[in-house]
Amino acid sequence: MMLYVSWDPILIGISFVVAFIASFVALDSASKIFSSTVRGALFWRLCGGATLGMGIWSMHFVGMLAMRMPIVMHYDLVLTIASFVVALIAATLAINVVVSEEILPFKRLILATCLLCLGIVGMHALGMAALTDYITLYWNTPRLILSVTIAFFASGFSLWLAFVRQVNHHGAFIYRVFAGLVLGITICAMHYVAMSAVEFSNGKDSAGIIVRSTAYYSTHTSVSEAGLSIWVSTSTLIVLGIMLFISLIDSQIRTSRLTESLRQLNHQLEMQAHFDPLTNLANRIQFDILLDACLASAAAQRQRFAVLFMDLDRFKQVNDAFGHHIGDLLLKSVAVRLSTCVNAKMTLARLGGDEFILLVPDCIDEEITILAKKLVDTIHFPFYEQGHVINVSLSVGISFYPLHGDTVQDLKFKADAAMYRVKQNGRNGWEVWHPAITHNAANTPFFLSDISINQK
Repeated sequence: MMLYVSWDPILIGISFVVAFIASFVALDSASKIFSSTVRGALFWRLCGGATLGMGIWSMHFVGMLAMRMPIVMHYDLVLTIASFVVALIAATLAINVVVSEEILPFKRLILATCLLCLGIVGMHALGMAALTDYITLYWNTPRLILSVTIAFFASGFSLWLAFVRQVNHHGAFIYRVFAGLVLGITICAMHYVAMSAVEFSNGKDSAGIIVRSTAYYSTHTSVSEAGLSIWVSTSTLIVLGIMLFISLIDSQIRTSRLTESLRQLNHQLEMQAHFDPLTNLANRIQFDILLDACLASAAAQRQRFAVLFMDLDRFKQVNDAFGHHIGDLLLKSVAVRLSTCVNAKMTLARLGGDEFILLVPDCIDEEITILAKKLVDTIHFPFYEQGHVINVSLSVGISFYPLHGDTVQDLKFKADAAMYRVKQNGRNGWEVWHPAITHNAANTPFFLSDISINQK
């Protein structure tokens, strides 16, 4: 006798939700493989396969539980477990095929599609075979073929969406959701089309179908419909909940790492833009910004400040004699010694080569005189670099605001001119700019460099 079948719409809806969530979590897990460590990639491979396999299997049995018949159904435990194993293995293999290369070629897409399709079909066949309560199945071949066709093409399309189509970072998430939706619909469509292709009988009919006796259940292990419903629902919710939680935590960690990487990159770019990479002192750009700000502040508060232009004596000879590597080490050591002479309110910068410059805000003449002598004296002591004893000295030129100028260019120009006057007078000393220096200033390298820049 043929059995009348009805369907529970709530359980049908739940089966789709299970399939969609499992598909999305599986595809999301697989997408994290390429940006993970070796261990992390293995974890996401296994999790993606396990989640998708669990989703396929759970959807099938929730869908089976949505089917209402006038008899109590039981399921063979061995075949039920076998159907789960088939879904798990097929899904894991399919996920591993699509993520084995960063760019998914067409051949691998077809292979993964076949594996996933076979897993869905095989799991469904075993699940149907697990029915053990006076049930005989009659299949409608065209509909059965249609269900397999749906499983194949829709599975391939969902994998293509998730792993082949190239989209930007924000679009990738949307496509992954859409791919999960398509794959979830695929699993459900294959199941319900296949279910529509079968009719159920629980006794002998005109064709002579043999009725299964109740003695079968006294010698075989089976699972009741109610027990299976509770077990499937609970286990599925637990697994998907855990995977969603892990995926969410991982995404937050990745976002935090990305934010930290961007912060470090911005910090590096800022350091490169405003600080000298060799000495870690402020560079020319940063110094000019601070000097300009100091000018505005001093003008508003009627304060004075000093600019000290410094240049190493005989540095070229050091490079020629010992090489540029030793010269760079010497510049680092010079920067360290000069830094010991300044305090927090001052700004020490390296302009390039062996030229340094110092900004001293809110100062008096006596303070600058003492500071200049201290700077010259600290450089006069020998340097020891990789077994070489190096003797250099320092020439320092000084200009004051507002006495010697009220622009960045004036103050730097006059401090530079005073420094070259020190070099002309024998080096290893300091001097404050005065008008008598002006007639020689036009020949200083700083002045000529400035003219060259303006001409460009």
